[in-house]
Amino acid sequence: MYTIFDSHTHVFPEKVCRRALQVMVEKSHGLETFTDGSVAGHEAEALRAGYSGWLNCPVVTSEKQMKSVNDWVATWNRWPSLSLGGLYPNAPMDVVLAEAKRIKTLGLLGVKFHPEYQQFSPVDERLEPLWDLLAELRLPVLFHAGSDIGFLEQGRHSTPADFARFAESHPALTVICAHLGGWRNWDEVESDLCGARVYLDTSFSKGWMTDQEQFERIIRKHGVDRVLFGTDSPWTSMAEGIREVEETALSSEEKQAIFYDNAARLFPLPKLK
Repeated sequence: MYTIFDSHTHVFPEKVCRRALQVMVEKSHGLETFTDGSVAGHEAEALRAGYSGWLNCPVVTSEKQMKSVNDWVATWNRWPSLSLGGLYPNAPMDVVLAEAKRIKTLGLLGVKFHPEYQQFSPVDERLEPLWDLLAELRLPVLFHAGSDIGFLEQGRHSTPADFARFAESHPALTVICAHLGGWRNWDEVESDLCGARVYLDTSFSKGWMTDQEQFERIIRKHGVDRVLFGTDSPWTSMAEGIREVEETALSSEEKQAIFYDNAARLFPLPKLK
């Protein structure tokens, strides 16, 4: 019934995907997985779920990973399996800026950042040259937002209010906040982020909300036209992610906007209707 593009998924090189998932499952207190983490396994599950396309969001956790990760995803970055690039913001700034330019030349669709795994704050003034360059290159940035299941014992490196302020300070930059604006910080999303000049994705959110009506409430308060469908696969079932949107009281047109049309304004997606 709907054309579907998942704006938030994760895959790993085949030779390391099993070990990568094992390490992340252990760090995430036994969190269930729904694919084997490989590109082929992900594609098979996505097609079974009825997807038209999907976006990989790599998290680079060291300076030396940047080039190899970006080179790898660039080898298969073509419809329907697309990818962002990855940058490590704690690397020397000249190195980060050079790799950002290379991400653009590689044809990757934007950049993924994870303040918890990468241990940085998006409002750190040291990073201003990076945000300016990414805006100039017209590369959207997708941030993990809120707490993280693997870092529950630590403080957050970002808040919904931080992202609202960040977006206001960088009007030329396309900002996407994952996990409906802030994992397990959704009361703050409602008070501090809804209505800000950011996109939210639906990944890894509704199933963790104690107030199940909050999912739809945030979408409506923020604005359907600034919400993207995402699952955080392999950490959420793709079929379940679809159901979470389908079971809302949103209209069919609003659901289609979330499932595909909003993402098609940000990324070079084909017109499939």
